[in-house]
Amino acid sequence: MVNTKEDDNMHPSAALYTRFVLRGYDFVVLQFSNAFAWCCPTDSALLPLFRQHIGAQAHLDVGPGSGYYLAASAAELAEVERLTLVDLNPDALQYTKERLQAVGHTRTMETMIHDVFKPFPSAMHGQYDSISMFYVFHCLPGAFPHKARDVITRLKPLLKPSAVFYGATILGQAHNWLGNCLMDLYNGKGVFCNKEDTREGLEEALAEHYEEVEVRIVGRVALFVARKPTIKCNVS
Repeated sequence: MVNTKEDDNMHPSAALYTRFVLRGYDFVVLQFSNAFAWCCPTDSALLPLFRQHIGAQAHLDVGPGSGYYLAASAAELAEVERLTLVDLNPDALQYTKERLQAVGHTRTMETMIHDVFKPFPSAMHGQYDSISMFYVFHCLPGAFPHKARDVITRLKPLLKPSAVFYGATILGQAHNWLGNCLMDLYNGKGVFCNKEDTREGLEEALAEHYEEVEVRIVGRVALFVARKPTIKCNVS
């Protein structure tokens, strides 16, 4: 495991994911909340997106959570030569690594404790065919397009010219009653920071750094795919 940041002052959105919480994550978030609060089914909307864009040789997953998407994509990952997991929380990284091993993933996995607002090591630049980032943006402090722009600036140098950056994030407006209650609760506790997050803000940030951008809304979740990273990038 590579640690590029001290986690003594871990943000609440990352600190939440203890091993105890991760054991219930699939049911609470992926089954219940996705279906009834965010109206974006995991199995028919999010998982197919995750599987579809996994790169052929090297894939990086930001914020793996419980590792559900990775474990459910074991067949697609079987031929991937390099798999890197990035999170601020070491429990989430270890939990995901163990879960992948349990479903028979035998290839080497790299785990990195890292803040996505900070630059990545230069040795990682240009190494990845794909980067996935599911349910991370809405947990990050700040608002669209600024926080998305900052993160994209750090991740883009890691991609190969033909690579894809994709994922999903919960938007901040027009939820149903349950969604509004959860939004107020999670934003109040600092687990979410997405009340000002809009589709337009996400599209704006992605379009600054990629030639091809697709954003599709399912319920209150934005599913995004960005291809052909532009050459110019400020990584200072």
